[in-house]
Amino acid sequence: MDKDQLLDVILQQQEIFKEIPGDLVEREIDPEKYMRGKEIVIITGIRRSGKSTVLKLISEKYRNSGENILFINFEDIRLADISTKNYNDIENIAVELFSAEKKTIFFFDEIQYAPSWERWLNNLHFKGHKVFVTGSNAKILGREIATSLTGRNIVLPLHPFSFREYLKLKEIEIPDEKRLTSKKSAEILHYFKIYLECGGFPEVIKEDNIELSGCYFNDILKRDIESRNKIRDSTGISRLATYLATNSASIFTYSTLRHITGIKSNNTISQYIDYFRDSYLFYTLPAFHYSLKKQAGASSKVYSGDNSFLKTVSFNFSDNTGQKLENLVFLYLLQSKKGYRLFYHSGEKSKKECDFLIIKETYLSCAIQVSSTITDEKTKEREISGLTDALKEYNLSKGYILTMDSSGIENTEGKEIIIIPVWKYMLYPELYP
Repeated sequence: MDKDQLLDVILQQQEIFKEIPGDLVEREIDPEKYMRGKEIVIITGIRRSGKSTVLKLISEKYRNSGENILFINFEDIRLADISTKNYNDIENIAVELFSAEKKTIFFFDEIQYAPSWERWLNNLHFKGHKVFVTGSNAKILGREIATSLTGRNIVLPLHPFSFREYLKLKEIEIPDEKRLTSKKSAEILHYFKIYLECGGFPEVIKEDNIELSGCYFNDILKRDIESRNKIRDSTGISRLATYLATNSASIFTYSTLRHITGIKSNNTISQYIDYFRDSYLFYTLPAFHYSLKKQAGASSKVYSGDNSFLKTVSFNFSDNTGQKLENLVFLYLLQSKKGYRLFYHSGEKSKKECDFLIIKETYLSCAIQVSSTITDEKTKEREISGLTDALKEYNLSKGYILTMDSSGIENTEGKEIIIIPVWKYMLYPELYP
């Protein structure tokens, strides 16, 4: 690619990057944490989750301190012909644009589109430059980080808006829990029910247009998965994605997936699910076993990468509030319990299930059950029974049942069961494990 063409694209991108939208919401991350060190900061997550916006927020803090900022979006079609030979051009452009007294800080969007990017970032790091990058493919980023950037990077996983961030965007005050009135609780519950349906994609919320979510899903499926991995069976992988969205928060088996999709090979299905995970379209949750061999062979549950997919992609025509709640709780735990490991409980002898087990470092710290309502006695008994089975199995003294709006405490078989609304659990993370 010609240097003059490259310069023209960079200058245009720089102007757009400087524009800070008036409705920008500060994400619940600590930018200073990622600005302090010398490490390359890699922001990963599903497309349209706000990674580019976080780059803007961080760059603005640097810019206000008089630092030199150079931004490049490698997904720009005008950079399709960029090669490794252009990396020297980019560094020279930075020298030409800015004062040489300070090192340029580089911000690169969708870095996976740049050839041999990991070696170049390594070189920039060696020269003393601070570098921030975003990427939308966990496998590509993870592989290159492991081979070339070990010890020189810090990863910032970014998800669509949490419920707290959603309320910030809607300019809804979040009071201390002790100051939470019944009127305020009703207001928050109203917004929670909307959030439960529409999910956390920033533009979906801002434009009040959930159909955008379906466009995102198809874009990821076609561009990031089918095209990149040269998949020929478009019908099969599309059926698989639709089935998983429809059956989010459920255990899946390969025999069922073969029957539904027409894909004959378990290996092919497994490969497709890996692609979904790499693009953050779906996540899988394994059953917990002390035996690694049993754990590897156990069935997994599947969860959608955003709750909006349960409305825009799935073929679910019945009331699936419980499914939506469980999917949302999974995404919340994934986002808030960084460094923790998540499993579900399936009693080997009892056959009873508990939705979530949280492992902190080396010990199992918490068990959580999710149910839309427990006003029906049979439902309440089933949910408590599954949770109690997990508490006894792992020697825990108390557990949680998260519901739409019920509260209370139950004691059974020497175990304390704390019942709280999901929205309250999400708003006050300092109060609950």
